[in-house]
Amino acid sequence: MRIHLIIVGRIEVGWHLEFVMAKNLADLRFAIKSSSGHVSSIWRLWVTGQGDVYLAMRAMSHIEKYSFHKSGICRSAFTNEHGTPITMTDRAMFKWKRLPTPPPSEGKAARVALLAFPTDYLSRESESRVDGVTWIAAAAAGGATYIDLAFTAESEKSIRKAFCQRLERTLLMYSKLPDDEAVFVNYYHADWENKDLSVPGNGKVADLVFSANDPHNTGRPIRIRLGPAPSDGDAVALRELGGYAVPNTPNPALQGTPASGRPLSNTLGLCLTEISFTCS
Repeated sequence: MRIHLIIVGRIEVGWHLEFVMAKNLADLRFAIKSSSGHVSSIWRLWVTGQGDVYLAMRAMSHIEKYSFHKSGICRSAFTNEHGTPITMTDRAMFKWKRLPTPPPSEGKAARVALLAFPTDYLSRESESRVDGVTWIAAAAAGGATYIDLAFTAESEKSIRKAFCQRLERTLLMYSKLPDDEAVFVNYYHADWENKDLSVPGNGKVADLVFSANDPHNTGRPIRIRLGPAPSDGDAVALRELGGYAVPNTPNPALQGTPASGRPLSNTLGLCLTEISFTCS
């Protein structure tokens, strides 16, 4: 199984990149914040007038992004601005096909992305602020905040009604597409099994530790995003952790691997690629 792992670097909450928003059907910036003020990276999701959907970590959006197209083809790819690396023949790091959007009146949606933000791995917020960010309250310690991105043929009213009655999810964004589909983003809190991750520097750079413990009060300034390349019909499942650099050690003990940690599908009470809105 291939693992997609991106080390973002230090949190730059004050960094700003201008986007042309007028032509977009929707534009959402969101991040997770705990009661102690610890935060995730800021993410951006936007929907073009053509009905294509894009998702990126804000600090990396000029380099690479995820795209979910009307054709059903999904990509994790470098941007036009970044260009194609010399070792690649295509800007896409991987591609897959999403599930078709379920027919209307079935009370279902096809999930295309699932993001997990464990509360114990959030990072200390910098002093600078960014306008226009939707801040989502983090789960309690030991838990995680989950973000769903999904396509549906159901109305916004029906989704809000189902979420309200079942009290499981909160709708963040709903955007109609140029056809009979819509795309929406929701979040919810659920359990998380903490498993730390170490990335050895092999004597060339500092070792990195992504841990629920921060004994030197570093604030976990380094954010990492990781998850496997999805197969056709799957949603891309990512988790984001905060960590810090430590001096090189002769044999740094790996506390985890990019594939370690509780599989995201096991934290859900439903199929990874399908969300049901049927109310009891």
